[in-house]
Amino acid sequence: MAKRNRSTLKNYFRKGALPQTEHFSDLIDSCLNTLEKGFDKSVNEGFKISSLEENANLLSFYRDSEPEQVLWSIKFDQEIDSLLFKAPEKQTLASGQVSGKPAPSALCISPHGRLGINQDKPMHALDVNGMIQASGRLGNAFEEQNGPGTVKADGQWHNITPVLEGVQAFEVTAGVGIKRTGRYAMLRAIAMNTCNPSRLWFDLFNWFTFKKPIKCQHAYYSSSSDKLAIRWVNAPQSKEGSSAYRPYYLQVKSNTDYGGGVNICFHITKLWADEYMQECHEAQAEVSHEQ
Repeated sequence: MAKRNRSTLKNYFRKGALPQTEHFSDLIDSCLNTLEKGFDKSVNEGFKISSLEENANLLSFYRDSEPEQVLWSIKFDQEIDSLLFKAPEKQTLASGQVSGKPAPSALCISPHGRLGINQDKPMHALDVNGMIQASGRLGNAFEEQNGPGTVKADGQWHNITPVLEGVQAFEVTAGVGIKRTGRYAMLRAIAMNTCNPSRLWFDLFNWFTFKKPIKCQHAYYSSSSDKLAIRWVNAPQSKEGSSAYRPYYLQVKSNTDYGGGVNICFHITKLWADEYMQECHEAQAEVSHEQ
C-alpha cells in the first residue's frame, strides 16, 4: 500500500464516504509507527532514534527541489559508536580521476571525547586530515584560566611549568614591556628535555653534546639587558614531595628588574605528548606480532 497526504486521507473518510480496505491500509501506512521506524520520545531521554539496520543512516537531509538527492546524512561508525556526518560520497577528484577509496566523513564525533575533521578514526581531541587556516595560534598548556601565564619581571628565575618528568618538548612565546619607555622584549623558544639527563664534564667543552637544548629567538627595543632568558632546572624531589622520576621545571626571567607591577606574559604549546615513549613500545609490539 502507498503513503498518502492528509488531503487524500481526509477525502477517503469524508462524511458519506464508504472507505474500502485499501483506504484503511493507506491510512495505517501513512502514520508513523514508532516501533517499526526506530523513533520514540520520552520525558527523560527526549527524542530517540534507533538504527534499523547495520550501517544504515540515522538521519538524512534533502532539499525540496531535489527530493531524491541526499545532501547530508548522519550514521554510526561500524566499529565504534562514533557519529559520522557525511555528504554524498564524491569519488571524482579535482583532476577528473576516479578514486576507489571511500571519502572520509566531513565530521566525526567520538564517544571518547575526540573530534575528527575528514577523519573517521580521530586519535586526539581534535584530529584534522587537511590544511588548517587560522588568524593566530596561542598555546595554553598548564593554564588553569583564560589568558596567558604571568610571572614577575623582577630579574629572578620563575617556574612556568609544574613539576615535569620524562620526555618533554614545548614551544614558548613570552613578552614583557612598559609602554612608551623603550623597554620591550620578546622571546620564542623551542625547549626539549629527555628525562633531565645530568651534564657531564666534557659537555662544558662541546656544546654540540648539550643534552637539554633550548633554541631561542630574541627581540628587544633598545638594550640587550631588557631581554628574557629561559632554562631547564632540576626540581628537588624531596622538597616537592613528588614521585616523579628525575623531576625538573622550565623557568623564565628578565635580565633586569622592570619594576613593581610589571609581569612577563607567556604562552606554552605542548609539542610532544608521550612522556615515556609508550607508543614506541606499542608500535614495536605490533611489528613483532605481524612478523
